Amino acid sequence: MLSNGWTAIGTVATPIDGVHNQATLITIHNNDNATNIYLGGSNVTITSGLLLLKEQSYQFTLNPLEQIYAVSDKTGHIISWMRQPI
Repeated sequence: MLSNGWTAIGTVATPIDGVHNQATLITIHNNDNATNIYLGGSNVTITSGLLLLKEQSYQFTLNPLEQIYAVSDKTGHIISWMRQPI
């Protein structure tokens, strides 16, 4: 089943959409028009993460029980996501 939503992130690594028991395809969109976000594991930082530029989207395949985290250099940064089982 397709699911979607948004997550407010800040200066601490924040999980985007929990953990799922099956492989999924997730699209993550940076809603902010001024600030970048950084993606990675639970220890992601603004110096170690995968850069997602302002107003850009990425799509990832996640294995069962994998989780993506995001961090920003400001609080209240909104990102949108959409997840689909594969």
